[in-house]
Amino acid sequence: MFAHIRKRQEWVLWVVIVVVVISFVVFFTPSVGSNGGGGSASNPVVATFDGEAITQQDYIAVYNEVSLQAFLSMGRWPEQIGYNIEQEIPNRLMMIQELDNLGIVVGPEAVAKYKANAFSDPETGAFQKELYDNVLLALKARRLSEDDLNGYIRHQIGIGQLTSLVSLSGQLVTPAAAERTYKQRNLSASTMALLFSRTNHMSAGQDLIGLEDYFTNNMALYRVEEKRRVRVVKFAATNYLAEAETRLNQSTNLSAMIDAIYIDRGTNSFTENGEILSAEAAKEQIKEEELEKSGLEIAVEKTKAFMRGFEQFEALSSAALEQLAAEQGVESTLTDGFTRNQLAPGLGAPYSLTQQTFELSEEAPIAPPIESQDALYLIALEEIIPDHPPTLDEVRPRVTSDFRRDKQLDAARAEADSVHEAIKAAMQEGKGFEEACSELGQTPVSIPNFSLATRTLDGLTDRRVTVSWLQDLAFGMDPGTLSDVSQTSEGAGILFLKSFEAADATKMAEELGDFTDQLKQTGRSQTISAWVNEELSSFQLLTNESDTASEEAAN
Repeated sequence: MFAHIRKRQEWVLWVVIVVVVISFVVFFTPSVGSNGGGGSASNPVVATFDGEAITQQDYIAVYNEVSLQAFLSMGRWPEQIGYNIEQEIPNRLMMIQELDNLGIVVGPEAVAKYKANAFSDPETGAFQKELYDNVLLALKARRLSEDDLNGYIRHQIGIGQLTSLVSLSGQLVTPAAAERTYKQRNLSASTMALLFSRTNHMSAGQDLIGLEDYFTNNMALYRVEEKRRVRVVKFAATNYLAEAETRLNQSTNLSAMIDAIYIDRGTNSFTENGEILSAEAAKEQIKEEELEKSGLEIAVEKTKAFMRGFEQFEALSSAALEQLAAEQGVESTLTDGFTRNQLAPGLGAPYSLTQQTFELSEEAPIAPPIESQDALYLIALEEIIPDHPPTLDEVRPRVTSDFRRDKQLDAARAEADSVHEAIKAAMQEGKGFEEACSELGQTPVSIPNFSLATRTLDGLTDRRVTVSWLQDLAFGMDPGTLSDVSQTSEGAGILFLKSFEAADATKMAEELGDFTDQLKQTGRSQTISAWVNEELSSFQLLTNESDTASEEAAN
């Protein structure tokens, strides 16, 4: 759960900027100052679980826990990453209610142990108090406290105990049942296939007759997606390397620090293409790493200082970001339009910038800072280019390519239907599959034996078929029979099942123990999933009241 905050040391720096970001968001949110997080005086019922009432205060508490879960696992608050809190709330409400019903109580010792592990240094195991304090600082900006964190941890531990308890019944797998399942999954199919490819029908669709009708009937496939343009200010760590070197030399002897790191890591740990670097090259690498790290720290400082300039504006906008950048002598860039599935062009920015872009609106046009490995980005919404149905001329090359491909697929499948009928008739007359194929001038492909447990076929180089396609057909057939025509991505195919072969007894004896363990693990997962679904069926959300509770929690 705390993997993100332990992953790398730089996360501590990000916690600092998160606090600034949240303060920035709160400062410009009109609802700030209203009652938040405590519920109303009447504390109305917003949901029921198995007939028991769940009040607005209960709902808000769980809303905050789900927010904490997102922050501690991903380093972002839900609204910063488009995380849908409402989808997760019923599940957590149900779990917490079950903890109360079963009397599962987690003591302070368990909470302390959980924290000691979660906030420990991955290398030394020492508790990182600075990291913990910074997390509390970020929570405070969210109007959450250490008590909220402790409550969340208690519930996390309890939910782990609860799921372990529920999963016990899923571990009941008898040796006979395990052996029976192993034999079923390792029953081997011996088959041959006839494959019909569109590439044998490349002339189909070349006349483009019917292209206009094809476009009209499939227009929804070619709808032009919404695009957005944003103004961007980038604070790259590389812009501050000279300042970083000056700072490092002022605060410490940079050369001595590099020597110490070189010794501490071990001289053989610095390699390139499998070769150990010379001491000089290794130390140059260390210097670059330390400068980039310090440069990113300075980029964080510059971002915070820049953001304070927004206080002069009555309303936030792309124009405000552009003006502020000009006043502070910082370059701002206006992107071309891009969709929610594309990276912002020309920035070298992560996909999270795209995600944040499509969370922006006219009411909230500026996003919190977006972090990459070597920079921070501030973005403001410049323009929304709505989605729209295209004209044929806008998408003609794509439509033409799709039209021809579909015509080629149709021709391949028509050929498969014709051959299938002929082979079926020949086999009904007593001829074998291979004899019938020979008479029709068809050459079947020999398929390496496979089972339901097969994931890849080493001996199969023909990419027109997949293992799942073979499994779906073969294990619904009887030996000596012919499948119906089945579509493939490149056309169609027909499968002939020669025989089934029993699982190898020697191999089964070697693998049955591990296979049984896998069945137990699968059983545990399935048991938990079924239990959760059954319990949630008795959960009823009172929409209007829960919406009010969500608004209270968000404020």
